[in-house]
Amino acid sequence: MKLIVCLGDDGGMMFNHRRQSRDRILVADIVRHVKNTPLWVSPYSAPLFEGDCPTLCTEIAPVQSARMGDYCFVEDTPLPPTSSDIEEIIIYRWNRLYPSDTYFTCDTSSFVLRESTEFTGSSHDKITKEVWTK
Repeated sequence: MKLIVCLGDDGGMMFNHRRQSRDRILVADIVRHVKNTPLWVSPYSAPLFEGDCPTLCTEIAPVQSARMGDYCFVEDTPLPPTSSDIEEIIIYRWNRLYPSDTYFTCDTSSFVLRESTEFTGSSHDKITKEVWTK
């Protein structure tokens, strides 16, 4: 599986059961990146992609449903307990400190940063996209 997450400066993903932020250009970048590969999301995340991602798959536990080669966008569901099933991690960094109570906890020690790019979002001056691979 190829994991996709959005993180604040402290590694936070959510606060009080809500996403920290959203950005339509970031969502468009995810859709472009996954191309024709399945993108698994939770029902909470699905409205971000509906109508824009023809390969969208909605499941209460998307991490358990995603197969090798599939993408899985995670924000409100538990992360995999180990990184053994993760082929790639795509991290979008907001480059802002948001309140958070849910954090990115995956062990990335077996991953190498392959690519890092910055772009201007619709609501953020700078978003950093990092692609980590084993």
